[in-house]
Amino acid sequence: MAVLAAVFWSTGGLFSRLIDVDGWTLLFWRSTFSAVFVLMFLTLVSRETLGSIVGRLTPAAWVVAGMSSTAMVAFIFALRNTTVANVAVIHAGAPLMVAALSWVLLGDRPPSVALIAGLAAIVGAFLTVGASALSGGGFAGDLLALIMTLLMALMAIAMRGNERFPVAETLILSNILCALAVLPLASPLAVVPKDLAWLASFGLVQMTLGFLTFGLSLRYLPARDAALIGAVETPIAPIWVWLAFHEVPAQSTIVGGSIIFLSVLAFLLSDYRMPRRQPTVSS
Repeated sequence: MAVLAAVFWSTGGLFSRLIDVDGWTLLFWRSTFSAVFVLMFLTLVSRETLGSIVGRLTPAAWVVAGMSSTAMVAFIFALRNTTVANVAVIHAGAPLMVAALSWVLLGDRPPSVALIAGLAAIVGAFLTVGASALSGGGFAGDLLALIMTLLMALMAIAMRGNERFPVAETLILSNILCALAVLPLASPLAVVPKDLAWLASFGLVQMTLGFLTFGLSLRYLPARDAALIGAVETPIAPIWVWLAFHEVPAQSTIVGGSIIFLSVLAFLLSDYRMPRRQPTVSS
């Protein structure tokens, strides 16, 4: 589930480049479509009622929804002010943020392997951000990507280990909050049909499926593990825009992204995680 979330999220830069509308309008329609898709799933497939959906929105769900809607805004405008590769590389610093915040807030000391991999990931992110700061290009977008990453880390901690956390309901709420917040600045009726189709795909693939699969992964993985595995998004996201728009990452971004990807690979191949269950023998 964590790997699938990374693949779905990695399409964000591609959709952002494909859709020729301003950021506020993009946010309004993407959030609206995502809320509609999840609501349709709960009401038509799971046979939920609107009352039961609203009733499961706990105070924690409202907090997560607020952070999520803010992260949505930061993400879109990060993509509009820096390269897709930079956003992906900075977002890969989430594991260290999750591990550090879990340690400070929850007393959950991360294993040494996770710490080493997370430190390597943040080094790769600093290589990318530092190069942007020195060159004077894309720093505002990098800063927004950093804010988005911090919010995602806090969301992971808020949802960690809670099998009953209302993931789908929170996704609906966060998208509604985002759509309402940006509506005064958006121009929803000025969108042409082609862009509207891309916006619907954006809301379904990157937002809805990405958030749901990540939320499901937190039912079975510690938050730091899910965030670290999610860093696989780093090398995938730039590939989409490179293939479609020939957006070539800077050398510093390639080096930083490579460090992050190798740290994730090392983590996945490590033996620190819970040993596999022994197969049971039927009588």
